[in-house]
Amino acid sequence: MGFLKKKKKDAPGEPAVEEKSDEKSKPADPKKKPLIKKLSTILLILLILGGLGGGSFAYTKFFAGSGGEDGRVYQSISLSHVTLPEEMLVFCFTRMPELYDALVAFNGEMVLFETEIARIDAVGTKYPDQKKIADGQKKEWDKGMQSLKKSFEKLEKPIKETFVLFQVNQTLGQEKIDQTAEQMTQAANEALEKAQELTGPLKDAMPKAPEGMIKGTLYKIKKMFL
Repeated sequence: MGFLKKKKKDAPGEPAVEEKSDEKSKPADPKKKPLIKKLSTILLILLILGGLGGGSFAYTKFFAGSGGEDGRVYQSISLSHVTLPEEMLVFCFTRMPELYDALVAFNGEMVLFETEIARIDAVGTKYPDQKKIADGQKKEWDKGMQSLKKSFEKLEKPIKETFVLFQVNQTLGQEKIDQTAEQMTQAANEALEKAQELTGPLKDAMPKAPEGMIKGTLYKIKKMFL
């Protein structure tokens, strides 16, 4: 009996011991490291794009998809100088996209006007003995800003009328769009062109990201998953 007990003791290790040994010697999943590396790379690139002012652009273009034939998806953005409600902005984006682009451009121009007027005003305050020079330039910029503002205020009424008509009768609403959209867009673009005679030099002086950098980087991100 003693011999049998000894023989049993000398038998191969218990399953629990073998399982523990297998767990230690089991090779790591080769798919995990590349995936982690890819995600880390994507995060780093998106952070870089965010520093260039393209974070939201990167998210929209890569994660949101195209959403339409022109590859654009409506994104709610702050347009502090446009008083139209959100649903009308969506309507313009969907039914009159060129007019919507003009509204966004208008808001950007107004921000430039306000920023430049504040800068000129600060110079006049710093050098009060030369305030007349600053006041003269400030007057010119304020005149341009008010002219642009009035031009777009005139467009808000027909946009509202078109929106409401489309809500109650889509056929008549679409007819009105076909009749007036081009005319409204032209009026908006003419007002923008006039304003850009003043703001153009400001935009030219702004730092720009390297051409094609954002698009090229997003293409590389997509290729990782193809």
